[in-house]
Amino acid sequence: MSAPGIDVSQVSAPTGQLVRLFDEYRQHYGERPDPAGSGTWLRQQLDSGALIGFLAKLGTETAGLALVAPTPASQRLGHFWQLRDLFVAPEHRRLGVGKALVNSVCSAAQAHGANRVSLVTEADNRTARDLYADAGFEAVAGYTSMSWSSSSRPEGAA
Repeated sequence: MSAPGIDVSQVSAPTGQLVRLFDEYRQHYGERPDPAGSGTWLRQQLDSGALIGFLAKLGTETAGLALVAPTPASQRLGHFWQLRDLFVAPEHRRLGVGKALVNSVCSAAQAHGANRVSLVTEADNRTARDLYADAGFEAVAGYTSMSWSSSSRPEGAA
């Protein structure tokens, strides 16, 4: 389900190409370069099954990645996939790589019996929102996204 010239494959181990692109992704969001740490983290996540990786190539060049977390869906007595990370290298943007990754993730989720694929993206990331909408994703009304961080724990909290 890839665009012409774009090959998306599921990866079970952190290849050098995946690690390099993942570290680029982290830097895109303000993190310091850490190829060794990125490789170790990816290996742990992929080996444990906590994440499933996808790597897109455009010709012979590594063009993008997607990381998915399989998650239990208790009410449906099944599971769903959460698209955690999607990144296309800047030089490969607007060429169909993101679309190929999203389509491949959705096809693989269906093949693995997942009930749905969910994701979260920034409200002001119009490019990503358009990509996901074009792939059939819909905004979920009635939910509020909340987060807890150990650094935001109130003083005196147990």
